[in-house]
Amino acid sequence: MKNRKANFILNNKTILILFFVFLLILLLPISTAAEMELTEPEYQSFKLNNGMEFMVFPDHSIPLIKYSIYYNVGAIDEEEGRTGISHFLEHLMFLGTQNLPEGEIDDLISSVGGQLNAATSFDYTYYYHEVPSSTLELVMALEADRMQNLKFIEQQVNREREVIKQERRMRVENNIFSKGFEKIKAYAFQGSYLEHNVIGWMEDINNISTADLKKYYQSYYSPNNALVVVSGDVEVEAVKKLAQKYYSNYETAVLERKDFELSEQKIEKEYQVELNTNIPYALQLYQIPPADKLELAALEIFLDVLANNQSSRLKEKLQKEAGIILDSGAFIYPLRQESFALIYFIPANPNLVEKAQQAFDREVDKIFNQGITKQEFEIAKKQYQKSLVFSQKNINSAASTYALNKLRFNNPELFAAKIEYINNLTKEEVVQIAQKYFSENQRTKGYILPEIKGGVQQ
Repeated sequence: MKNRKANFILNNKTILILFFVFLLILLLPISTAAEMELTEPEYQSFKLNNGMEFMVFPDHSIPLIKYSIYYNVGAIDEEEGRTGISHFLEHLMFLGTQNLPEGEIDDLISSVGGQLNAATSFDYTYYYHEVPSSTLELVMALEADRMQNLKFIEQQVNREREVIKQERRMRVENNIFSKGFEKIKAYAFQGSYLEHNVIGWMEDINNISTADLKKYYQSYYSPNNALVVVSGDVEVEAVKKLAQKYYSNYETAVLERKDFELSEQKIEKEYQVELNTNIPYALQLYQIPPADKLELAALEIFLDVLANNQSSRLKEKLQKEAGIILDSGAFIYPLRQESFALIYFIPANPNLVEKAQQAFDREVDKIFNQGITKQEFEIAKKQYQKSLVFSQKNINSAASTYALNKLRFNNPELFAAKIEYINNLTKEEVVQIAQKYFSENQRTKGYILPEIKGGVQQ
């Protein structure tokens, strides 16, 4: 769109209107980053005698519901040699039950104008349906059936195995960053539950048997390891009645978790991966606490100031001014156990990797020694607050946030505590907390570098 310049003639009436608008602005309370408030969704929860839990978030604005079932199991629960089994089982959940042939679930949901999908994470697996509210009983019956009556047919398992292997090739092995990141993360967290990614190692995908999958299903897909969340045009009494009808007779399972231990890192580590790329990548991995620790919010703000915002230190100093990196970014992976943060930057060429690393270290040290400015802090804090608050405007998004806090920590109100924590957070605290977790002796430096063939860098 072209910029257009407009000319205005201010008469006495216009001036008077502007004066009152200006006066109104002066009299209104000033909204700052510290005053952002959360409108908490109204919900009810209940539990069946077998331990199965339900959360209901009514919103009658449109005649639709989202029906989600979360299982408290994911990649971190997997045994050595069976990595990727959570994701493998997720695929099998769409291949039919003793009562419904393959494809029937999809057909039933499509016939009512709905949709369904699923996702596997490091610490949970979930399935959801978005359907008209009149079909609540249908989706509850379908998920109740899948919880107890899944079929394990060798031919179907092996067919799906090939699908998953191809998915791994596309997402990991044919993607330079993903392939390098997987190797670097495995080195950083060797021997721990964080060593492998959700999709698992190819060798394990090949070796997981039908019996392994069935045992895993029977161990974790039980009512006392599940949380059902219904949001939208629904009444809690209707959910209670159908929950009793379809789930109350299911027996609990004895849940056996592997030991979760992440050794404290006290010395800096470094790992290099040579791959077929012309662009190098530099990754910095750090251990962080579980997601119920409110300090993680301070780390998120620190990472925005350092690497994520368009005005961040790395983008301003290393990218725009010095021209030694092409881009930068940072992520936190929040889990129910100790997890990790990733900061990455892309050196402009392979010859600048060391120089870019040194410049990165200087920028971090500068923040640790001199702090962050009030402007940097206010911008990052306000953006972060807004993103959190706005994410809860949608009832389905809000329900998901409260459900995960319930599933992981039995604390659905954790989100409200997080908002309050951020409101009271100071820029000095952000720096102190960043120093606590992002010191050099607590990181793994990883580099994805171009292959050197015949003494020549490719």
